[in-house]
Amino acid sequence: MHLLSLLLAVLALALGSLAAFPDPLALSGSTYVHDPSLIQRVSDGKYYLFSTHNRIAILTATKLAGPWTSVGSVLSSKSIINLSGNDDLWAPDVSYHNGVYYAYYAVSTFGSQKSAIGLATSTSMDPGTWTDHGQVFASSTGAAYNAIDPNLVIDESGAPVLTFGSFWSDLYQVKLQSGLSSSTGSAVQVAFNSTSPQPEEGAFVWKHGSYYYLFFSSGLCCGFTASALPPAGNEYKVFVGRSTSAHGPFVDKNGRDLRSTGGTLVLASHGNVYAPGGQAIFSDTKSGKDVFVYHYVPVKSAVPYSDAYASLGLNAIDWSSGWPVLTSL
Repeated sequence: MHLLSLLLAVLALALGSLAAFPDPLALSGSTYVHDPSLIQRVSDGKYYLFSTHNRIAILTATKLAGPWTSVGSVLSSKSIINLSGNDDLWAPDVSYHNGVYYAYYAVSTFGSQKSAIGLATSTSMDPGTWTDHGQVFASSTGAAYNAIDPNLVIDESGAPVLTFGSFWSDLYQVKLQSGLSSSTGSAVQVAFNSTSPQPEEGAFVWKHGSYYYLFFSSGLCCGFTASALPPAGNEYKVFVGRSTSAHGPFVDKNGRDLRSTGGTLVLASHGNVYAPGGQAIFSDTKSGKDVFVYHYVPVKSAVPYSDAYASLGLNAIDWSSGWPVLTSL
C-alpha cells in the first residue's frame, strides 16, 4: 500500500468518533516549528514565534498569516546548564513581565530524566540580545517527574508558578522566587494519566474569567513515520481542565480531576492535521482574540511524517461556554 494511503486509512480509523475541528489559519513563509510559543512585542505589535531546536529558534512576522521569517536563535551558543542536550534546547515558553521578556527552555535528551529548565531574558526579543541565566529547576533519574516543557503563570496572589513535566508521573508545579529565575519549595503534582506510559506533557496554564485552564498534550508526538504510526488515536492531542486557582485542583467538563486521568478534548487529528499538540495561548492585540498556538504534522504526499515537518497551527478560541472551543481565525 502507498504510504499516503496507509496514513489516510489509519487516520480514518482514528477520526471516526471524533468531533469536527476547524482548520488552522493558512500561513506563508517559514512555518516548520515544534512546541511553539508566540508573543507580540509590546513596542510595535510585531509577532515573535519561538520553537524547539536551534538553541530556541526565533521567527517573526508583522501579520499572523505571515510571511514568517526565521531570524536566528535565543542563544548564540549552548546553554550554560551542564547537561547533555544543552546545545539542542526544547519547548520555549516566552512571556513579558515588567519590561523584560522571559524565555524558559528545557535541556534534556529524549527519554531521560536528567533534565533542567533554564531561563534567558531580553528587553527586545531580537537575536543577540538574550542573556542566559541557566538553571531554574531540575530533575534526575528516579524522580517522580521530568523537568521539561516549562510554563510560567502568575497565580491569584500575584506569585509566579512554573508548571512542567513529561510522562513518568506527568505534570507538576513548583513555586518561583520573585525574581523568576529560581524555584522554592517542593514540586506538586497537578495532572496524571494512569494509562501506561503516562503520556502527558506540554502543560500550559491560561487565566480567563474566573478560571485558570490547564492545557496539556497527551499521546505520542515523536519518533514515528508515515509507515510506522502509533495505534490509531494514540497520537498527540490536546486536553484541558480548569480551576479557580492556578494551583488546582483542575477538573474537566465532567468533573473528573486531572490527577485521575481527567481531561476534556480540545483538539485532535482531523483533515490535513495529524497529531496536534505542544500548545500555547496568547492574546492578539490586533484582532482582540485569544489565539491557540500549536504544532501539527500536515498530511501531504510530498511530506512524510517527521519532526522536521511539524508545522505551526493557529486558531481562535471561543470561551462563551466556559470551556475553550476552537474556531477559525
